[in-house]
Amino acid sequence: MQPETTSNDFSSNSDPIGSGRSSDKDLEVQVSRLREDVAGVAEALKSLASERADGAKRQAFALRDDVRDRGERYLQQAQEAASDFEAEITERVRAEPIKAVLIAAAAGYLYARLFR
Repeated sequence: MQPETTSNDFSSNSDPIGSGRSSDKDLEVQVSRLREDVAGVAEALKSLASERADGAKRQAFALRDDVRDRGERYLQQAQEAASDFEAEITERVRAEPIKAVLIAAAAGYLYARLFR
């Protein structure tokens, strides 16, 4: 038994054996169109990848700037806190100099005993 073939099984471009040149030209045209399509797809993918890379780069720069700004704010807050602490200590030492000297001596003594 042979499988039945319909008119859809064969390309409408199938020519008799004597006209092989026209089918070769059709094939060349199809290959050329396929190459153009592949080149277009490749260009579209390249463009899409470039856009996404640019977007990721912009996000990374924005994140970097945000982290830098936060770091600068935290540093400024730490400097202000240290300055406030220094002013408070200076004020207390001026108010009670004998007590400050005794505390410093006790701290020095403990430090010396611990790290001998």
